[in-house]
Amino acid sequence: MVVGRPTVYDVAERAGVSIATVSFAFRRPDKVRTETRDMVLRVARELGYVPSGSARNLARGRTGVLGLHLFDLLVESAPPVETGLNAGGDPAGSTTPPGLTDLAELDLDVDLISWDAEEDVRRSAPRTFPLYVDEIQRGFVLECKRAGTAVLLSTGGLGASEIADTAGQVDGLAILPGPTVTASLGSVSSTLPVAVLSSPLGDAHHVLADNAGGERMLVEHFVEVHGVSTFGWIDAPAGFDTDERRTAFFDAVASHPGASAEIIDTVELERAPVFPGLSARAGAGSLPEAVLCATDQIALAALDVLHARGVAVPRDVRLAGFDGIQAAGMSSPPLTTVRQPMELMGRIAAHLLLNDPGDGSARRSVRVEVGLRVGGSCGCAVSP
Repeated sequence: MVVGRPTVYDVAERAGVSIATVSFAFRRPDKVRTETRDMVLRVARELGYVPSGSARNLARGRTGVLGLHLFDLLVESAPPVETGLNAGGDPAGSTTPPGLTDLAELDLDVDLISWDAEEDVRRSAPRTFPLYVDEIQRGFVLECKRAGTAVLLSTGGLGASEIADTAGQVDGLAILPGPTVTASLGSVSSTLPVAVLSSPLGDAHHVLADNAGGERMLVEHFVEVHGVSTFGWIDAPAGFDTDERRTAFFDAVASHPGASAEIIDTVELERAPVFPGLSARAGAGSLPEAVLCATDQIALAALDVLHARGVAVPRDVRLAGFDGIQAAGMSSPPLTTVRQPMELMGRIAAHLLLNDPGDGSARRSVRVEVGLRVGGSCGCAVSP
């Protein structure tokens, strides 16, 4: 009688064959006679034996797992917006919405667990959790599932130690970079394949979007379709994507005689964003004809600021973002933006890792095209 979880040895003993034969019956059935294979599989079913994929992988010096490290996946609360009101409609300066419920404080033995309906609506709203890493994660997981490879998700850590902890458990690692990505990459890329999304940094595979092409599309649309000649730019702190977008924006505007551009604000959404330049210009009635933003998240927050100050978009000023996140199509008016195929980028990152020979000889840099997504915020009439 088998006690505990049955092993390959138990199956081999019951079937009267070697453990190698049991292994081949599962992994290489073409190498085993039909009657022997059928007998081994029948005994395995009787014993409840399931071959351990992790054990096989470890025997080959592999884990059978790819890692995905996302620095900015979790957002505890919706970023407050400098509109004069907080998310609950109270005067600015009130406390931000509460954090996640501590499940240790819930009584899980009651018949029905109560919940805060208003908090649920806030947390499930696209504006609360609009980060594009959701779609990158989905693409990465889908490609790994197609290949029969497990995924280890790692979030939140900014330092090299957090990256190294994940790297020690996987065969390859995809990283959406944060502030310390260079140091982190240096600690892991020499020991396993690494794919970096939205950044060319490090000795790794790179998956990039056509940021420059996207900004050129936006500027051309505003100039050619709407006759815009004065532009404002709302920036984000230095980063590869936003740096490329900013440079391309100013170059594109400069290519049109008579057009001008200026930076209005630099905004950090993760740190209680304020828009002093935008607010001042809105109050003085001196806004440019169009304001383009480094990301959709910034554009959506800017839209709130403008609405709070009685500035109508697109009647008084035209507005656009970049990324094509879900929330961009649900704002009022819908946001004109540039869509980058985030799910595809996640799939490509996984594909590069899955096909990496592990000797550093096949590192690749892949750039995907983007597309203009016209919404009402630029002044175009958009069908519902």
